[in-house]
Amino acid sequence: MKKISYIILLLVIIGCSKNDDANEENSTCLQKDFLETFVVEPNDCFIFNDNPDMTFTFLGFESYTKTHPNNVPHARISARLEEENFTWEFYTGMVYEDHELEGTSFSGRVHTGINNVDYTIFFDNIEFTETETEFIFHRATIRFGYYDSEFD
Repeated sequence: MKKISYIILLLVIIGCSKNDDANEENSTCLQKDFLETFVVEPNDCFIFNDNPDMTFTFLGFESYTKTHPNNVPHARISARLEEENFTWEFYTGMVYEDHELEGTSFSGRVHTGINNVDYTIFFDNIEFTETETEFIFHRATIRFGYYDSEFD
């Protein structure tokens, strides 16, 4: 009976160590250049060749609930910047529906920063599903770069 208990314990330990290895592989951040266009989904992370000490993690979107016909629909953005011993998470970035364009689409900019350096995240397109009561956001095509007042 003791031998069976040891074998079961050994199998559990081996199984857990293999799961840890798989999680480490999934958490590898992709490398990009500033202003390079790429697609992000919730929990994707990126390291930029322009600033390899910083990690950008796209945490996700908050769905927009349709409440009043005069309200402009928007995607609420959340993300995390990490640089050296500093972390900045924000949940208040908003990208509004392009009401001037025909059809429904979402694009715009979110300004953020860390360590006294400001950045702009350009949301070129946000993919979504529209239901009768809400907009559900899935992924976005973005560009990430240093802040430029021209884009205010």
